Amino acid sequence: MADLDFAAHNTLFATHGLHAYAAKCPPQLVNYGLRYYSRPGEKVLDPMTGSGTTLVEAKLMSRHAVGYDIDPLARLIAQVKSSRVQDGWIEQAYERIHRKTLNDIAALRSRRISTALRERATPPDFDNRDYWFDKKVSASLAILAYHITHTQMRESVRNFFWVAFSSLILAKTSVANARDIIHSRHHHWQHDETPDVVEKFAARIRSMRKQMADFCAQSWQTTGIKTDARLGDARRLRVRSETVDLIFTSPPYATALDYPRGHFLAVAWMRDVLGVSLEEYRANAPTYVGSERGRWPNEFTIDDCLEQLDLAPLILTNIAQYSSAHAKRIHRYFVDMYQVFSEIARVLKEGRHAIIVVCPSHIRRVEVPTQRVFAEIGHLHRLRLKYCHARTICLGKRILPYMQEAFGRRMDTEYVLIFQKTP
Repeated sequence: MADLDFAAHNTLFATHGLHAYAAKCPPQLVNYGLRYYSRPGEKVLDPMTGSGTTLVEAKLMSRHAVGYDIDPLARLIAQVKSSRVQDGWIEQAYERIHRKTLNDIAALRSRRISTALRERATPPDFDNRDYWFDKKVSASLAILAYHITHTQMRESVRNFFWVAFSSLILAKTSVANARDIIHSRHHHWQHDETPDVVEKFAARIRSMRKQMADFCAQSWQTTGIKTDARLGDARRLRVRSETVDLIFTSPPYATALDYPRGHFLAVAWMRDVLGVSLEEYRANAPTYVGSERGRWPNEFTIDDCLEQLDLAPLILTNIAQYSSAHAKRIHRYFVDMYQVFSEIARVLKEGRHAIIVVCPSHIRRVEVPTQRVFAEIGHLHRLRLKYCHARTICLGKRILPYMQEAFGRRMDTEYVLIFQKTP
C-alpha cells in the first residue's frame, strides 16, 4: 500500500499553484488513483472538480478527462489550469494590456481624465465595495479588467489573464481589504500602504507563466488528450450512461466551506467572463452541495432515501437532540450526496472504479463518520466498497483557526474510498 499522506511533497508543481483554492486535493493523491485504476487514453470524470486538480493530473498522465462544477469561477480556473497556453501568446497580449493599463493610470493620476477614461476607471457597483476595496485599487482593477476584456487575443489567453486577475483578490495577501479571503470566514483588514495593482498583476503573470511553461513541458506528449471543465451539477450530470472508466472526486465536506461567500469579491468584477452577476451568483449559493444556506422545513424529518440506511438516521437523530438546524443541514448534505452517488453509478462502466476522498466531521460535538455513510450509500447504488484507506491531513497547511471547545476534536484523518461498480 502506497503512503498517501504526502506531507513533505510539493503540491504546487505544473499549474497546480496557478490560483489559490480552499480544500484542494493533493495532486499526488489523484496521481495514485489514476495510476492504479485507469490506463492511458481512458476517460476520467470528476463530478465536483473544484479548481481542476483531477483534470491537470489526467492531462499529465495521458487520460481524457471531464470535470463539472456548479461554481463558474471554479470552472474557469479548472479550464485554464488544464489547458496548454503558449508562452509567446501570453507575452504578446500581456505587453499590450500592461502598456494600456499604465497609460490610463498615469492619465488618471495627472487628472487628464477624458470621458472614455472615466468610464474605464469606473468599477462595478456592489454592496460594500468601498469597504472591501480602496478607491485607488478599485479604479486600477476596473482599468485592468477593461483592457483584459477589450484587447485582442485568443480566448484561452484571455481566460489565463482573468485567472490572474482573480488571484489578485482571492489570495493570502489580497489587493482587497481582507485576509483569509480564499476561505468563507474572511475578515476586513486595512493595508498599511495602498496595493499597487499593476505591479502585483505583473508579478502574478511572471509566476503563472513559469507554471504554465512547466505544465506545457510536462504534457508535451499528450497533445491528443482532451480535458474539459464544464459548468454543471454533480447531482444531474450531462454524461451518457456507462461511458466513464474512472471517477475521482473530493466532494465538499458537510457545512465546512461556503465557496460563494469566499469567492464573491472576485466574482463581482468578472460578470462578463463568468456569465453571471454577483446577485445571481449569491442567489445560487444555497444549491451548492454542503451549503449551510437555504430554507428548511419547520419540522425535522428523514427522507425516504436515507431511511434505507442504517447509520445516517442514527447520526441525524443524535444531532437533532442538540440542534435541529444542524440536523437539517447534515440531512440535506446526505440527500445531495445520495443523488451524486446515483449519478456516479449511472455513468460509470461496469467493473470500473470510483474514488471518493472524504473527511468526517464534528457537528456540535457529534462525530459524523461521513465515510461510513458513503459506504452505505454506495452499496445501495451497486458500488461495492473495495478499499478504505486512511490518510493524515497536514494540519500545518491549514490556515483557519479552529475552536475545539465549541466544535470538538479537529478531524485530522481523511478517507480514500475506492468503490467498484458491480453487476
